[in-house]
Amino acid sequence: MNMEIQLVDKHNFTRDSLKDFQRYQEVKNVYRLHEGKMILAYNPFTENWDAARRLQKADDILSGRYVTYCAFVDNCVVGEIMLIPQLNKGRLIIDSFHVSSDYRRRGIGRLLLEAAKQEAMKRGAHALYASCCSSEETINFYSAMGFRLSSDPISSYVEDEPYDLQMECIIK
Repeated sequence: MNMEIQLVDKHNFTRDSLKDFQRYQEVKNVYRLHEGKMILAYNPFTENWDAARRLQKADDILSGRYVTYCAFVDNCVVGEIMLIPQLNKGRLIIDSFHVSSDYRRRGIGRLLLEAAKQEAMKRGAHALYASCCSSEETINFYSAMGFRLSSDPISSYVEDEPYDLQMECIIK
């Protein structure tokens, strides 16, 4: 597999770049916060982007509002991490982070996070921040990458996504 992480620009990304991207996840268990502790609960659902959702994500990436890195295999996007360039209390916020379902468990997510950490250091941030889907697999991945529950969650994210877990990873 010939994979590379690239900063997105108009030369390597178009509205059609996500047409084959598979944002599919069958979730069985989720983490819920109860008295400050993460408790695993059975709450099955399926996340599956249709063509319209993939096109909306491509438009978001092309909007210029984010610093975005993509993982490419044979010029096809197989992963993305979108960062909000303005720091929030010294933290660089991950707005979106996905690896296509047929490319998971190959180290692509780890490499995208490493690119985000490098970007954060370049911008003088001390941490990465993410409002994380509470699925067991997602939280286990973020935890393995060094993320912990944030001691200073961003209230707008808590209000917008009350079941997400607010996590951060110290990078300095």
